[in-house]
Amino acid sequence: MKNQFNYSLYLLMLVLIMGCTSIKQTGRKETPEAPVLKLSAGINKGGITDNTDMSELSAVSEKKETSVDAYSGATKTGVNASAHVAIPLFNNAVETGLDFMYSPQTLSYQDELNLFTGKREIYTSQIMVPVTYNFRVLKSYQPQGLLRIKLGFLFQYNMLNAKDRGNQLPGFQVNNFSNGLTLGLESTPIHLNNGADLGFYMDLYRGSQIYEDFYNRKSFEMPGSSFFKAGIIYKFNL
Repeated sequence: MKNQFNYSLYLLMLVLIMGCTSIKQTGRKETPEAPVLKLSAGINKGGITDNTDMSELSAVSEKKETSVDAYSGATKTGVNASAHVAIPLFNNAVETGLDFMYSPQTLSYQDELNLFTGKREIYTSQIMVPVTYNFRVLKSYQPQGLLRIKLGFLFQYNMLNAKDRGNQLPGFQVNNFSNGLTLGLESTPIHLNNGADLGFYMDLYRGSQIYEDFYNRKSFEMPGSSFFKAGIIYKFNL
């Protein structure tokens, strides 16, 4: 988690340096390119990524009849919405904004050895701030690029609501703040009469741990947070 935080600082410093250089360059242009406002909404899969390697817990793995489903098949489809602004930088752009994502999940436990049996339903709401550098592709078809590849960092504020169903379930802790790398792809090929563009987006994310319990400890490699989201994007041309 410490390394990921350091990476985020390096990325932000790089963006600020490049942004200052861009301001100097765009100041020489007679008609500098205007920022672009984008609204999007769609569905997502993911959220809490839990440990599935029970060999990390020798006490659990020694007993064959013991099984713990803490991730596989437990994630349901959620929803997300966002408002972003893309600021021209050199021949590409820097993008940031505000995202909201809701992810329902069910963790199932059947561990007789450690006396944990039952299900935990987790409803995760996240407010997210991405900072990405967008590479514009096929600019001959569209000034901002018909295809845009986004690479950067994402900061998350996590709010979890858990409902336990069973005799006894492991205690847990929630990390309200998490962060990690994000990769995205978007295209707005449909040009509307009002001057706006319509298209689609897809985003991937892998970041630091949100949820900790008996089966998901900080010392394990697997626990973290991740998601895939996709949907429709509406781009205003200011």
